[in-house]
Amino acid sequence: MDAEERAAVELRDWFNGVLSLCDRTVFAVATREPHRQAAVLSVLTRNAKAIVHGELDRGGALYTPLCFVLAAACRRLDLAPGEREWLSAIKNVHRLEGQLREVGEASAWPVGTPASIFKQHLDEALVNAGVTDRPTILDHHNRQLALGLAANWGLRFLVAYAMETPSRPGAPTEAQDLAWVRRAVAQAGKAA
Repeated sequence: MDAEERAAVELRDWFNGVLSLCDRTVFAVATREPHRQAAVLSVLTRNAKAIVHGELDRGGALYTPLCFVLAAACRRLDLAPGEREWLSAIKNVHRLEGQLREVGEASAWPVGTPASIFKQHLDEALVNAGVTDRPTILDHHNRQLALGLAANWGLRFLVAYAMETPSRPGAPTEAQDLAWVRRAVAQAGKAA
């Protein structure tokens, strides 16, 4: 198993823990399934709005809303990203970093960062999924597809955002926070 695959396994296991925590807390406000689904939708819409209206920062302010959006989207779609999806996200971010570096060196145009590009895609997918305060023209089926795309872009945004958010000195090393995601992905990038 190479470093990227190890990072993908770590991220899969970490996110399964996030899903489990959400299942036992914010999604567990009701025992009946319709009420549970209402709680999932409430968490999704509240945090999707925070992401769409939030600015890309270097302090990690979007980390918690992003985790809630990913967890709620996964529960709405009845899926959980596995090792393959996390590995794809890691590889995609590393590849885009290299491409943007090349383009940036050869062009006077501002090209942005992987996190800024993936956030744009995530924002658009969340709007199209109809889970923000912005209108969408999509029908139910296409909103579900857009929510799936939001989960896809969200994984990539999380990886890129972690890579672009500097670690805070003195942060606990055992906490599985944004700095932990950064370390897992950075180790994979060094080995790749």
